[in-house]
Amino acid sequence: MPLVSVIIPTYNYALYIGDAIQSILQQNYPTELVEIIVVDDGSTDDTRQVLQPFIDGAKVSYHYQQNKGKASATYSAVQKSKGKYIFNLDADDYFLPDKISASVNIFEQDAEIVHVASPALCLYQDTKKSGNEDLPAIILEKPLDGNWLLQYFYSNKILFGGGSTFAGRASVLKDIEIPEGVDMYIDEFLLLAILPLGKSYFTKEALSVWRIHTNNYSGQTTTHEKQVSKAERLLQSSSAVLGYVENHNFSASLKKTYRLQHATRAIFLKETLNSKTTADIFGYAKEVFFEIRPGWSLIRKHHVINRLIPTGLFKLLKKT
Repeated sequence: MPLVSVIIPTYNYALYIGDAIQSILQQNYPTELVEIIVVDDGSTDDTRQVLQPFIDGAKVSYHYQQNKGKASATYSAVQKSKGKYIFNLDADDYFLPDKISASVNIFEQDAEIVHVASPALCLYQDTKKSGNEDLPAIILEKPLDGNWLLQYFYSNKILFGGGSTFAGRASVLKDIEIPEGVDMYIDEFLLLAILPLGKSYFTKEALSVWRIHTNNYSGQTTTHEKQVSKAERLLQSSSAVLGYVENHNFSASLKKTYRLQHATRAIFLKETLNSKTTADIFGYAKEVFFEIRPGWSLIRKHHVINRLIPTGLFKLLKKT
């Protein structure tokens, strides 16, 4: 049974991070074979105080850095890890008891598998309701070629296996340089970077719990100001991922798809800011139809036509 690493990049999640660590300590995998690495990306709450008992008890390796973004904290944690396999855990999520043992068992059966994941059990903090992610049956319970999987994901505008469901083979993951600008799209980036390097495997059972609340980027933001801030930061992160895709050996169709995705995110930000102009619409149409030239399937999946409608008219149509 190999040593494994669980990395927790965190920023101001003192409320949740204790649960995350307890879920690792309660795994049905030998505790002495699990190292927990927390990289604190400049938290200003009482994260350090919450973690102090775990640090004093040598349960956690804690590292503080000035705020540089989630991608930077993740990369730092990956490089500090010593385990054969690396499990990512967001500080506001937690693992179910079989997470590590089930994943290690899959890795150990096939040296070509570089990525193991599962559906997430989504827990909505406000309503206390929960439910599993609905993953396509075609990707479950079998080794999958990573390049095929990426193409399948992006051609269908879906993406699974990132965040707290992600586990990677350390010998592969540690060789991937993670650009700091990737920031909030680190989950997507890790999949884009690691899947072309081997096989992926998805379990049928959920092994991680994904909390959804107003303070994380998966939840609904509460004010217009927060929506704008979120959209701007995500667009900057998307731009960094697009740069990685365009400068690495991905298929022409995947590059085209990601460029369309990024262009659509950019005009959607304009809509969020209520600043989309006729010039923005024409610019977007020119890029999509004359430069990217996607097929009708991608146009439909990315709701391109909706983005061509002036914001005021679009809101009126939605109300109607």
